[in-house]
Amino acid sequence: MTILTLPQRTPATAEHERIDVLLVALAGRFADLERHLPQGWELTRRTELPAGCREPDIVVLDDPGPRAVTAACLRHPAASIVAVLGPYSDHQRVVDVLEAGADACVRSGTAAVIAAHLEACRRRQAA
Repeated sequence: MTILTLPQRTPATAEHERIDVLLVALAGRFADLERHLPQGWELTRRTELPAGCREPDIVVLDDPGPRAVTAACLRHPAASIVAVLGPYSDHQRVVDVLEAGADACVRSGTAAVIAAHLEACRRRQAA
């Protein structure tokens, strides 16, 4: 197996790229997520999907069902939707949120892992 290591972004590049991330989760969940995001990324926390907020680049949903994913897709059609499920979530739950429109599904509660998936989503958006 070959592992490819990508170069780190330079600080100058990260400073010029503002990415708005909307985290929809219970208060206190993923408290250290912002610490793992690249410089220049803005994290907004909400306990429910807000109406009429600034259009985010990425929406992160904590333990959503398919309806919540579809609602996020309809409310924020230009954003990448990332569903965060528990590490032992049933594979059918993963399939359900992906079929409902999520761009990615993360089965982890670790902020660093979630942040890495958000960066990957951003790279796919830019491609």
